[in-house]
Amino acid sequence: MPNKLQRITQGESQPFCFDRDGASITGWTCTITAKRYAEDTPAISRVITPTGDAWEGFLTSDETNALAVGLWFLTASLINLSTNEMEQKTVRYDVGPAWTP
Repeated sequence: MPNKLQRITQGESQPFCFDRDGASITGWTCTITAKRYAEDTPAISRVITPTGDAWEGFLTSDETNALAVGLWFLTASLINLSTNEMEQKTVRYDVGPAWTP
């Protein structure tokens, strides 16, 4: 997934998909984290189970509602359990305020 900017609204469920650019994911694990700055404690952190040749899922409405308005980085940390090789994939989110009538 390229490092492009996606716009979302607090409280909106948001899909994500991370892969290894066509390479096998066999033997790899994936943990996603959402942070504003590298030194921050993640606002979201969870292990993702693969689906086919990728790690797909959704940020839940509760998770996006917990993100403050502004720029966030959703990072997939991929680790090969046999070789300890690591890869990271990041997508940027511009989080807007929840809409209220």
